[in-house]
Amino acid sequence: MTTRNAASMGTYGSTWESRGYSGVGPVESLIGTLDGRPAVICGNGYGVFEEFDQIRKLYDEKELVVFGVNDVGMYLDKLDHWVSLHADNLGAWKAVRWAMAKSGEKTLYHSATDRPFITHCWSNLTPCFALSGYFAMQIAWIMGCSRIILCGCPGMPMKRFFEAAPRGVFGYGGGDSNSDTGVREQVEKEMIRIPEFKKVVRSTRGWTRHFFGGI
Repeated sequence: MTTRNAASMGTYGSTWESRGYSGVGPVESLIGTLDGRPAVICGNGYGVFEEFDQIRKLYDEKELVVFGVNDVGMYLDKLDHWVSLHADNLGAWKAVRWAMAKSGEKTLYHSATDRPFITHCWSNLTPCFALSGYFAMQIAWIMGCSRIILCGCPGMPMKRFFEAAPRGVFGYGGGDSNSDTGVREQVEKEMIRIPEFKKVVRSTRGWTRHFFGGI
């Protein structure tokens, strides 16, 4: 697995620093804007919609900030932030959502790669997690969220909400490949480096629930 902007690179050349992270790009205005707010990170794992409904019952709807990750953002009935490390795909997913009369929303679009439709490009985020769901978790942390709940982000082999069976080549950190090992080690090392980050994260299922704790 290729580590994006390892922590050992330091902060040289960064235009902003916050909560243990640094980078460049037009994101400084977002830092701290969600201070004290709870956030839910909706990933692509099977059962994400049921888990999302469960979380919504626990929080004030006006206070809960919704981050959609990759494909699932096309179908969430509320979407404040849409996050993906696959910038080109995000453009296609956005078009599908807008085709469902969602073009009037004030959703913000985040990636690590700049594209015309990306409102906030987290260039050289140091370090940057390798999976879009963890990347979204990072953004929520940097923006100041006091509780971050992962749903549909089990961190282990599981079919996605649109699949009949899990794909066999990658297990989101819980498989046997070198990429899986790298993904999980990165999360574990980052939470040792910034223990305050780990304290605010919870998860609904899977390895991430075991590692961060349940809701």
